Amino acid sequence: MSFLSSPRNLGIFFAIMASIIFSMHDAVSKLLVVNHSVWFIMMVRYWFHLIVAIIWALMSKDGFRAAITTPRPFLQIIRGILLVTEIALIIYAYSMLGLAEVTTIIMVHPLIVTGLAAVFLGEVVGWHRIGALLVGLLGLGVIMQPTGNIWGYGGFVALAATTAFALYQLFTRLASRHDSTLTSFFYAGLIGVILATVPGLKMAPALADMNWLLLAGACIFSTAAHFSVMKALSLTEASAIQPFTYMQLVWSIPIGFLVFGALPIWSTILGATMIVGAGLYTIHRGNR
Repeated sequence: MSFLSSPRNLGIFFAIMASIIFSMHDAVSKLLVVNHSVWFIMMVRYWFHLIVAIIWALMSKDGFRAAITTPRPFLQIIRGILLVTEIALIIYAYSMLGLAEVTTIIMVHPLIVTGLAAVFLGEVVGWHRIGALLVGLLGLGVIMQPTGNIWGYGGFVALAATTAFALYQLFTRLASRHDSTLTSFFYAGLIGVILATVPGLKMAPALADMNWLLLAGACIFSTAAHFSVMKALSLTEASAIQPFTYMQLVWSIPIGFLVFGALPIWSTILGATMIVGAGLYTIHRGNR
């Protein structure tokens, strides 16, 4: 496994794994939201996430206290709130749209990160990258146009989730400069538990109505996917792994067809092509 010997290649491996796991998790979430509330799903997922984080911290070589100590607690709180917001919106969007359609809108987030990096991190964004950003936004317009099947409330919910996820990735990269993957993983779970438990308990279904198998799948896939993202960002720069995030769109189409029997329409495919092309070109210019 010489390919995984360098931190950059190992980070790319975790990014690819995250794209596969996120696709499977999204399919499970779409199935769950039919009979379970968004907040109940999130509560179960976050409690599982936090338990895994606590066990991991207890087993760490530096001990529990060192694992959860952060010099930037406010930054970790912001990350946690953004992740809760993104997950809640994305699960809600799945109740209105297909797997491939929501995933296509989510794929706009690297372009949003490019724009946000110029504002928050002071990165220089030239005309080439601005042009690519405009093409990507045009692609978003194609898939969300009134004659398509994404136009409406569901599309804008997915777009809001995309924006929250872009901000989350930006703050995760900032947090990785000060905290370990374990520390960020712990605080993401802690903030989620704090925010989701009360509304989740209020909307909990009867025990006989809970789909335990799907809930277990959502917990495992969500925890594994978010760990993979944080691990990838801790091993290499965001620009190195961004191209591989688009693989989630590749996985979502066959999974959506196999599980739900749905295929995207022409506008979704055209818009996705424009968004992916613009994103890859933006990354190419950034690397140069």
